[in-house]
Amino acid sequence: MSLSRETQTRLQESIEKMAKNFVTAEETRVTDFFIKVNGENGDLTIMDDDDNSLARVHIIEWEGVHDERVFEKELRSILGKMNEAGTFDNLNIAKPYSFVLVDDDSQPIVDLLIVDDDTLILSADLLEGFDEEMNAFLKELLEE
Repeated sequence: MSLSRETQTRLQESIEKMAKNFVTAEETRVTDFFIKVNGENGDLTIMDDDDNSLARVHIIEWEGVHDERVFEKELRSILGKMNEAGTFDNLNIAKPYSFVLVDDDSQPIVDLLIVDDDTLILSADLLEGFDEEMNAFLKELLEE
């Protein structure tokens, strides 16, 4: 299930607006951004470490959706594109910090994006089949 272009834009604009609040002269105490999606009503809330609401947006396509993988896929894609575009470059937040998808009890489900100069998150899709490829490579190497 993919979000409409309009919904993606609205979600991105909400995240950008939230991020602009952290472009200040002083470094903030925020260490992570927690994203909670209510699958019943489609509300997405971004919170800080103290559970203060920083942004809220309604995603009509997510009403009645309870599969966290749907949220993860879309959010990871949007946040990744925003990071590549430099949206998070000027935030006065000590690195590393992350965007974390959390459940209804605010328990972490998955890191969606870690913002750090030296950290790269590899997705499960990228690593799919890696074991088999590595085993075939080692077998071929040892046979030579």
